[in-house]
Amino acid sequence: MDIRAVLFDLDGTLVDTLPDIAWCLNHVLSLHGLRTLQPEEVRGMIGGGVAAMLERAAVGLDAEQCQRLHDDYSSCYHDNLVRRSRVFPGCIGLIERIAGKGLPMALVTNKAQTLAERVVQGLLPAQRFAAVFGHRPGERLKPAPDIALQAAERLGIDPGHCLFVGDTPIDLLTAKAAGMPAAAVGWGYGEWQALLEQRPQFHCQQPLQLLRALHPEQLRHCASQSATPIGSL
Repeated sequence: MDIRAVLFDLDGTLVDTLPDIAWCLNHVLSLHGLRTLQPEEVRGMIGGGVAAMLERAAVGLDAEQCQRLHDDYSSCYHDNLVRRSRVFPGCIGLIERIAGKGLPMALVTNKAQTLAERVVQGLLPAQRFAAVFGHRPGERLKPAPDIALQAAERLGIDPGHCLFVGDTPIDLLTAKAAGMPAAAVGWGYGEWQALLEQRPQFHCQQPLQLLRALHPEQLRHCASQSATPIGSL
């Protein structure tokens, strides 16, 4: 397997956006008189887009109520995008090591395009990414392969040579649909067993372990007994 480019998910893979997402979600739930949630509850709702998260957070609302909740959340999150969010430890080093190998990188996320670009500019070495592909109106969300394939086309790399790195089953299903090898990471928001059930070609518990997937002579799973346990980062 010859990896020539790396596509990263954003939330839960490179950046821990849970603190800002949970704060904004609970703020608007409280405004609407709805039950607020613990961060661990919100964690499992991230990855499928805002509408899917709100449907799970506030069950039983009619269409008009859902739209008001969506509008209020979007406004709040726009104003609080990177107040509490942080890059996961080790991910900057991973990005720099991949760049040092001369491999192009892109971001592929269900976060709205403008918000994704702001997170990258605010927290990541933006110059290391050839492109940021977020959600745009009218486009399908992951796990549809559309934006992953667009990223591969932008990089000029065949999808089969693009490693797709993510922290949820949605990311791994995206990779499958796009015909890309996948790497599951254990420091994000997905449940580890659910990730392994998708049979990714690689999996790792610490960012720099992902580098093993970039060496053809080391095509084996990245996880080891000494790896950091899930949830400890």
